[in-house]
Amino acid sequence: MLRLKTPRGLPVDVPETVGEDPSPKFDPAELTAAKDYYLQNGYAVIAGLVAQPDCDAARQLWDREVKTSTKYMYRQATARAERNVLNANGWVMNPILNLQSIDPRHFGRLRTFATERILASPTLAKGFTALLGEPPKIVQSMYFEGNSATWEHQDSYYLDSEKVGAMAAAWIALEDITASAGRFFICPRSHKLHYEMHSLANNIAENHETYIQSVVQKVRELNLEIRAPLLRKGDVLFWNAWTIHGSLDSHDPQHSRSSITCHAIPQSHRFLQLQSRVFDPHGDVINGVEVTRPKDLAAAKNRLVMSIEANFPGLFYWAKKQAVKAVVRKR
Repeated sequence: MLRLKTPRGLPVDVPETVGEDPSPKFDPAELTAAKDYYLQNGYAVIAGLVAQPDCDAARQLWDREVKTSTKYMYRQATARAERNVLNANGWVMNPILNLQSIDPRHFGRLRTFATERILASPTLAKGFTALLGEPPKIVQSMYFEGNSATWEHQDSYYLDSEKVGAMAAAWIALEDITASAGRFFICPRSHKLHYEMHSLANNIAENHETYIQSVVQKVRELNLEIRAPLLRKGDVLFWNAWTIHGSLDSHDPQHSRSSITCHAIPQSHRFLQLQSRVFDPHGDVINGVEVTRPKDLAAAKNRLVMSIEANFPGLFYWAKKQAVKAVVRKR
């Protein structure tokens, strides 16, 4: 067992073996039991839900199309258009946002494969359907290779279903994730806590750290347990929109932590953004699963917007910050 810390300094014991891991692993045939555990604990791990050959193929396409690219892509941590930031191992350290929306002219094979074989895969859809009570609508995805760590948070601060707390998310291990490579962590049963409302005092545009510190303080005050489950290639960790979670910093220069995350709301629900904007993001139906494509770079107008972001970032992001504050102020 490794003793590590979360991005804001909370201690966490990270299991190195199955015997050290307190998180049960459910078989894909045990979805009812997985749902019961999810409802009680705010998360559940289903072992081998994604086929290992599909995990390998996604990583190979990533290596061919993304790692060698100098193109701008939207990034998970900033939501901004950035070029790759590589570490000494050549791993991409700024994760990408929305695989289903990346530019098909440059990343077409990865976009298609990740959408059809991972995000809209029948097995992942079954997992989401069991937890959501109806088929999922995929509203966001991310791809991680090198790990820059993700702060403690609840997803509902950023995105959710219009019925707050109804969204679920999935963290899909594309390789065995070693204990020191930057594991995903969660606080069991934290989905039952009151969540922080998005306001001017803690808005993402100017006061994001205020929100993060409020989450950290809640973990400390209530002495919440933190777990970092052991995940093997193809395992999927599902969690609730209210569950406090994040990812640990990497302490392992030899191992990446290749993974895909995606967020899904019930198919009949509308989407809630920044606890302020409710809308219905219609998407493409793939394998019977609706997959939305935020800022789809197959569209020329969205490529134009990205070009403006990349070439005039100061002006663009100032305007975006003002827009976020206006939306929050209206709410």
